[in-house]
Amino acid sequence: MNHNRENPIEAGGGLILPGLPGGSEPVEGRQAPLTNMGLALGTLMECMAVGQESPRLGLLYGYSGYGKSVGAAFAAARTNATYVCAKSVWTQRTLLEAIASSLGISKLARTAPKILEQIIEQLAIFPRPLVIDEMDFLVKRQAVEIIRDIHDATSIAIMMIGEEDLPAKLKEWERFDNRILVANAAQPASDEDTLKLRDHYCLRARIADDLALRFNQACRGCTRRIVTNLIEADSLAYAERPATADLAWWNGRPIKTGDLQIRRIQGGRA
Repeated sequence: MNHNRENPIEAGGGLILPGLPGGSEPVEGRQAPLTNMGLALGTLMECMAVGQESPRLGLLYGYSGYGKSVGAAFAAARTNATYVCAKSVWTQRTLLEAIASSLGISKLARTAPKILEQIIEQLAIFPRPLVIDEMDFLVKRQAVEIIRDIHDATSIAIMMIGEEDLPAKLKEWERFDNRILVANAAQPASDEDTLKLRDHYCLRARIADDLALRFNQACRGCTRRIVTNLIEADSLAYAERPATADLAWWNGRPIKTGDLQIRRIQGGRA
């Protein structure tokens, strides 16, 4: 049984954003090493660089849509880490089963404590970092101490990915919190990130810099929404064939930001 989310990083290091329009197929030869991909890799490598007696837990946290999961998978691919993406319905046993399965343990023990022993034994023989995405679900399910057990019984680095308030949530577990070596906040997409996304996703038309950057501004750096608008602009430009697909051509068309639209009644009054 494989609990892993489909790895959003292709073998060559190119960017695929899972769950985004147009993000299901790799683009041959194109790469987009975004800010949060580098931040995730740096976070994990910092935890890998310290000795076994030092804390080796890392956090990458931030708002939804910033590309944290892509960064996590990128870091896992570059370091040969085990990657596990938690789900809302997972129990403590489900977490153990997912980690064991990701490590290649095919015959699981009958009880959760024994599965934990299998994981520890496997990591003692073949140590490799562990990346856990959607960590907030595991906090809610009281599964935090399982991760501490794995950390304390092995020499591996563990990086956890979660929402903006994940560091505050983990303060409840003092013995866990004091093992966190580094906690980095995911960043909103920069202008450079936006143009890399444009070059990656807009393959049928040339979207001008000013339009791509306007999407970034309107979406407040949310990578997922920037990509949604870039793909729509690419489709429209391909159909309309403007001389330049720039901000003037866009001509005030709505930008998908996730904000609620104000309903207007006849006569123009809200």
